[in-house]
Amino acid sequence: MTLHLQPRRPFWNQFWPLFAAGTVGVASLVPVVVQQVTALELPEGAPPVAVLAAISLIQTAILVAGAVAIGAAVAPRIGLRSLLAEWRTNPEPIWPALRAALPIALAGGVVSTLAVLGLDMLFKPILSAEFAAASAEAPPRTIGYTIMGVLYGGMTEEILLRWGVLSLLAWGLWRLAGRPTAADRRPAAVVMWAAIIGAAVLFGVGHLPAVAALAPLTPILIARTIALNSVAGIIFGWLYWRHHLEAAMVAHATFHIVLTAIVWTTGSGV
Repeated sequence: MTLHLQPRRPFWNQFWPLFAAGTVGVASLVPVVVQQVTALELPEGAPPVAVLAAISLIQTAILVAGAVAIGAAVAPRIGLRSLLAEWRTNPEPIWPALRAALPIALAGGVVSTLAVLGLDMLFKPILSAEFAAASAEAPPRTIGYTIMGVLYGGMTEEILLRWGVLSLLAWGLWRLAGRPTAADRRPAAVVMWAAIIGAAVLFGVGHLPAVAALAPLTPILIARTIALNSVAGIIFGWLYWRHHLEAAMVAHATFHIVLTAIVWTTGSGV
């Protein structure tokens, strides 16, 4: 695919479609957040569970708003695009561009699932017994859990990690490296790969607190957490770079669907 710099578009025309998509994913977290807050040992006089859950969801929505704003400001400058962000100003319909990327996006979702499962199998023999026992008690991958993965993972996390973090990293590295003066001012491939890997690794690092709640962090457990969460992110980042954000969204959603299908079929999972 030939990449090109995107024309500057009015900020709010880019902001609202992506923010709306991101908040749909945030809304899908309601059952999980309510369950988590309910399980807490709250002190006497603490706000109601509904209020605490709403505060948590609003905080996530604020992060989404920040990521959408960052992407809208910098992504078009370096040739990265979102079909939703262009929806209100691009006369061309979304579906043809999305349909063209569907085969590679679906394949990316399948490959990322197999890569994560393969890495998980490599790490399993050397994980601590405490973490293995805690993982065995993890909630099952129900239909509801999978829908949450499709909506929050497929839309919200891609807006946060790819549209927000990856775009900002790529733009920042591009500026640090010295922007070329030629008409084609896209970042070099090495800059884009650094941003893709950087965003994926940050996503993995962000999972460490949740893992630490299950078992003490060891070098092996840290490596596993970052590796499993990074490998899929690298694939999604490449799709964002070479196609558009929605290709990464489709791949991420496919990841959750395929993973659930494999878990239901084999009885094992990550």
